[in-house]
Amino acid sequence: MSEDAFPILLNAGRETRTSSSYRYDNTARSSSEDIAIQRTDSGAGWFGDATGRRLVPAGYAMLFSHQEPTGYGYPEEATEPYVQRYITAKAGSLGALFARLRTDFGSVVRMPDESESSALFDEVHERFRSRTFRDRLHESELLYRLLIALYREQVQETRTSDPIEFGQHYLRNHFRSPINLKGIAEKCGVSREHFIREFTRRYAESPGALLRRLRLEQARAMLAATAADVESIALASGYASSNTFCRAYRQRFGHSPRAS
Repeated sequence: MSEDAFPILLNAGRETRTSSSYRYDNTARSSSEDIAIQRTDSGAGWFGDATGRRLVPAGYAMLFSHQEPTGYGYPEEATEPYVQRYITAKAGSLGALFARLRTDFGSVVRMPDESESSALFDEVHERFRSRTFRDRLHESELLYRLLIALYREQVQETRTSDPIEFGQHYLRNHFRSPINLKGIAEKCGVSREHFIREFTRRYAESPGALLRRLRLEQARAMLAATAADVESIALASGYASSNTFCRAYRQRFGHSPRAS
């Protein structure tokens, strides 16, 4: 296995800035494989990309990679120091998860005190500074856990800020469980009818259609990759019975699962 499959933590530090002359253009960075998580501890910084510039206050973090058309710095209107900590890494296989996090939630994300992601960020930061990782695998594990915690927390944030988006994430993350649309709508805090209507309008696919598609794609992949029996695959893909699964599979693909 190539060593590059594992992320490599490159640096971790803390900075205090008080002047608007502090700014970085990420296009000038050295390597497009490098990624950064920069958390604001107090004050605020700004992050800018093609969509504009936004503040990154305390309890938030900016996510960026090097050699991309973004930048950050100290706001001209700021009245207090910008105190931030950062970690940078050569992404390796972490890159796809980092990109997915930014695609789904943007480059400025919540990382409040007392959150799991904040605790993991603190641990990664401190272990790098004190050289106390057990080995490269421990380092990689903590970086993955940090991004997964960040992703999970951003999903949870949408529960109140955007219930329909929360429902979409919930579907994608729980489709293998025996969930139904009424239960998902209740978790979103809206009626089943409102959830279906708004979800379909936004994503051009009904939540029921997405649920069936995800389950059937999962089942098809399992049929191609394993020797498991149809009933086991049906249950592992979120179906309550193999009969229901077989009917849905035949309707979608034109043949029975056993004929795949």
